[in-house]
Amino acid sequence: MVDLEGLSFLEELPLRELLAHWIFLEGDKALLYEKLAEKARGMEVEGAVGDMFKLLGQEARRHEKKLRTLYTRKFGAEIPEVHGPSLEELSDIRELESENDVFAVLKCALELEEVAERVYSILAEKADDETLRAIFSYLASTERLHERAVESLLRDYDYRNGMGKERMEA
Repeated sequence: MVDLEGLSFLEELPLRELLAHWIFLEGDKALLYEKLAEKARGMEVEGAVGDMFKLLGQEARRHEKKLRTLYTRKFGAEIPEVHGPSLEELSDIRELESENDVFAVLKCALELEEVAERVYSILAEKADDETLRAIFSYLASTERLHERAVESLLRDYDYRNGMGKERMEA
């Protein structure tokens, strides 16, 4: 479950600090997706799940690179480390290490995308010019697309295994 208290902390940060913090979290997100892809392979799950994680990891790397460019263009400085909640603290991803249920792993991925979408929405709200606002809004929309793709995998996997809708809502 997404940690709303952690998101509240992020909402309070000024644009510069939030952007700096999220740059590092996008890098962490890419690493987490690499772990998820490895976990999917270890659980011998068919290619769609592992491929999705690989794609999402690549997307996170692209977002991180784009954000680094935006940061240096806007603030012209080295990106400082901002102490704030980690992705593990913002979601249930911390429980992933002991998890061997594909459904639970996919739910963790969904949470990562929900957090990312919310952070990009916060960044868009804080942006002080139209270009930045448009870029952050676009990135939020890509995270929404990622959410839909993961939700689709959740539904496909769940129904193929006879779990039904009630499990998705749990």
